[in-house]
Order: sequence, then C-alpha cells, then structure tokens
Amino acid sequence: MNHDPFLVGVSFLVAIFASYAALATINYLRQGVAGRAWLWLGATTFGLGVWAMHFTAMTALQLEMVVAYDPLITLISVFFAVLGAAAAFQLVSKPKVGLAQVLGSGFFLGAGIGVMHYVGMFAMRLNAKLTFDLALVAVSVLVAVALGTFGIWTLTSQAFNLVPFRHLITAVITGSAIPFMHYTAMLAAKFTATDGDSMHSMIASGNLLSLNIFLLLAVVVIGLPMFLSSLLETSADKVPEAEA
Repeated sequence: MNHDPFLVGVSFLVAIFASYAALATINYLRQGVAGRAWLWLGATTFGLGVWAMHFTAMTALQLEMVVAYDPLITLISVFFAVLGAAAAFQLVSKPKVGLAQVLGSGFFLGAGIGVMHYVGMFAMRLNAKLTFDLALVAVSVLVAVALGTFGIWTLTSQAFNLVPFRHLITAVITGSAIPFMHYTAMLAAKFTATDGDSMHSMIASGNLLSLNIFLLLAVVVIGLPMFLSSLLETSADKVPEAEA
C-alpha cells in the first residue's frame, strides 16, 4: 500500500490552510468582534478541510484494484468533522478558558477527525475485505486528540501570545492532527483481495480527483477571506508595537 508523495504533500497543505482559516474565526469570537454564526463558519471550514484532506489522501492511495465510494456515506462523513469542530470551538470561544475546556475542545476536535475518517473508509467499495488493527485505530485517534489539544492550547494560552508567527504555528499544529491521524489510521487498515469483478455505481476513484478539486475550491472560497483578515489583524498588531 503506497501513496503518491505529491498528493500526500497537498493533503498536509489543505489541512493546515483550513485550520488557519477556521482558527481565525475562533480568535474573532474570543475577542468578541464576531457573531455566533462565525463559529459555524469556522466549523464548516475546518470540517471541509478534514474532508478534503481525507479524500486527497485517499486519491494518493495506490491500490492494485478499482476503488469506488458510496456517495451517501461519503457525504455523511463530513458532518462528523463539522460537528466535532463546532463542539470544540464552542468550548474555547470565550476570552478566558480553563484546562478542562482546552482538554474537552481537543477531544471533540480529534474525535470528529477520527469518526470522519473511519466513516469515510467504510464508504469504500472494492473487491477486498477491509480490516483494522484495533490498537493502531486507538493510536490514530489519540494522535488526533493529542495534536488537536496541543493546537487548542497554543490558541488559548496567554504565554503563547508572545511567540512569533503564533497563528501560523497554531494552524500547523492543529492542522497536522488531520493528516497524522489519517496516515496512522492507514497503517491500521488491511485490504485482503476477494474474488469477484463487480461494478459499482458509486464515485469511482478515477473521478475522486474532480471531487477533491471542488472541495479544495470550497475551502478556499470559505477560508480565504478569514485567512486575509487574520493576516491584516496580525499586521495591525505590529503597528502599535513599532510605535511604542
């Protein structure tokens, strides 16, 4: 089971970009300069980013068999990532949060990523039996929760405010929870070929790249305004420091 290295790199960039855009909305919420609708906008951006990362990585997966995806299960899988992100962001949307909120936020963020991944895996239709190493399944979810929690801590920690490029660092840490969880989970997956040559009226893997292009555009359209706003906010923060 091999992966296309270029698409693996793209999957990391998708996750980090979506995280940067989504976490920008949480900064606005924590500062009290944005309405509650921004929480769902951020959660949707993050959820779409998880979804796009997952299926970019699945496009990178090189199996010696035809792979198709059940469109309904594929669609349903995104909602777990969105709901997990919404619960996570809700817990840390106040200016001051405690350790319990940070831990809870990291748990929901990681759990949403993990559930989305495994639901997406069960959407696969191919002439093979899919089994999992349960120990590695647990490790993959723990990876997502740990990195998600660390990322949320860097977002909310007062001490981390003094770190240069803190927004980008936070996005890299939080965003990395998605691909590291995914590729750890793929180590847990085992495909055993079975007899049969059935055809599936599903989303074939050959067309999956077109789906990913649409998802990437959706993340960009939703996330770009927040991404630019966050950059402008960072620049504005530097002006008073320079004048002081």
